[in-house]
Amino acid sequence: MKILHTSDWHIGRTLYGRKRYEEFEAFLTWLTETIQQNEIDALLVAGDVFDTSAPSNRAQELYYRFLCRVAASPCRHVVVIAGNHDSPSFLNAPKELLKALDVHVIGSSSEALEDEVLVLRNEHGDPELIVCAVPYLRDRDIRVAEAGESVEDKERKLIDGIRTHYAAVAALAEQKREELGVNIPIVAMGHLFTAGG
Repeated sequence: MKILHTSDWHIGRTLYGRKRYEEFEAFLTWLTETIQQNEIDALLVAGDVFDTSAPSNRAQELYYRFLCRVAASPCRHVVVIAGNHDSPSFLNAPKELLKALDVHVIGSSSEALEDEVLVLRNEHGDPELIVCAVPYLRDRDIRVAEAGESVEDKERKLIDGIRTHYAAVAALAEQKREELGVNIPIVAMGHLFTAGG
């Protein structure tokens, strides 16, 4: 299975007030051609699809047209997670519709970790890959604030919450692989800041 992993497209971003739609269109055309030429089976997009939480109509058009082109290609799966620039609810809104194109969207974390563990299947319905698809975790997703906390305590709890969330998703993926009874690869994708990054 060939996997292409990408992120941080920031569709709709301007440069010194100049719109860059032609650049984004050229990038998405290049990406589509790369997927076809290299016979990519799964495309993973790890967040920051858009530059703002309320992307323009033109930015949305570029994104959805790209997904339609990929769906018409030999690429069998697309997994998209939200980044810190994306609106979780905006990305999630067409989630069910995009499933018809084999596009899996995880815009926000939910209490059901199963939503972040995807089993991708081949054309015969056999499992071929498990993807841990963890969207950008906002403070409200993983931590309960307490009155009187210091900045250091808040930061520590946030880091601990992120670590705990990723570990729980990884454990669930391992469990899912055992239940399936096949030794298929597990791929993890996420969108997060790193220390010193």
